[in-house]
Amino acid sequence: MPPKVSILMLTYNAPEFVEIAVRTVRDRTCDVNFELVVVDNASEEPTRGLLHRLDDEGLIDTLHFSPTNTLFAGGNNLAATLAAPDATHFLLLNSDVEIRDDAWLSNLLSHHSRGASSYGMVPDPLRVDGYCYLIDADLYRSAPLDEEHQWFWAITKQQAGLLSADLSVRGYFEHERYVHHFGGRSGTGFTGAKGLSVDRLELDRWFGGRSPIVIDLHTLPLLTRVDLVGPEFVRRAVHRIQRVRARAARAVSRRRP
Repeated sequence: MPPKVSILMLTYNAPEFVEIAVRTVRDRTCDVNFELVVVDNASEEPTRGLLHRLDDEGLIDTLHFSPTNTLFAGGNNLAATLAAPDATHFLLLNSDVEIRDDAWLSNLLSHHSRGASSYGMVPDPLRVDGYCYLIDADLYRSAPLDEEHQWFWAITKQQAGLLSADLSVRGYFEHERYVHHFGGRSGTGFTGAKGLSVDRLELDRWFGGRSPIVIDLHTLPLLTRVDLVGPEFVRRAVHRIQRVRARAARAVSRRRP
């Protein structure tokens, strides 16, 4: 069955960026069956008025106005309940992005294995970002974002859970060709969120030594790899290279008369 993607977008003020996000999603998403579900987190009037206009233009499939700011975890969990029942995947997409390539979503789907895939990664610990995050819909429905971590740690905890279940988590560091993330355009409405403070020991318990796959690692300069992914990841990568070289040397030795 071909995939059907429900794009879940939360909005909170920043109307000029919301308009860019909605219009470029609609104009530059090709070869994928998708719907756009927008949940507004109690924005001020300029953003609410804009969303009504975009909805009237037919650019939004489902639009919901929350009377309160449900923040990242609660808002996406709410949006997931509004998605089409036959959606095969959810794509959590920030409202401060610009889609730059018609193949942005089809490309992400082509690299996706059951679990989660993302444009954007974060080091230390290595994890995929949550601003453009694709996940199988049934996995999300069975284990939605933990609302005890209302902001970005919710997506971190979810992907750690996927890894612990031996599912795939993978992402791109370099994604400007496909999607530009302006970042931080919705202000500081998250500052009172629950679960913002997570120490490194807790993160290590979540991940249990597991790490996502970097899809585009082979395209990154070596120095950039060291800067981005940290010494432990590089140590493991060097160890893998050494093992490959050792196997190759043994194979050459066996072929000698």
